[in-house]
Amino acid sequence: MFLEMDVGHRLRNIREIKGLTRKDVEIQTDGEFKESILAMYESGRRNVSLPRLKRLSEFYEVSIAFLLGEAPTPAQGDEAANINAILMSDPDFSDEEKRILVYILGLLKAKKSF
Repeated sequence: MFLEMDVGHRLRNIREIKGLTRKDVEIQTDGEFKESILAMYESGRRNVSLPRLKRLSEFYEVSIAFLLGEAPTPAQGDEAANINAILMSDPDFSDEEKRILVYILGLLKAKKSF
């Protein structure tokens, strides 16, 4: 059950980083991943089979290794998603703290571009 919770937490975080709701995922996958099933995956109440996890990793454009917790970042070369995923991967952060961290990251990136 612990592994499912970790995988579920990463699935939820990467979905949120991509700015998607569960309903968005259902629609964009033409119903392949129902909103209710995603909720169960993300909460750890349902196991994700390897073929389904592979398909989700393709949809979210992240590695399976990241979803399994074997890689610290979602993908090579996507700095913004990698930083956001690292910031948001700590389950002890509240949603408000996560938003603040992402906001601060945006400020730092904006300052850097001047």
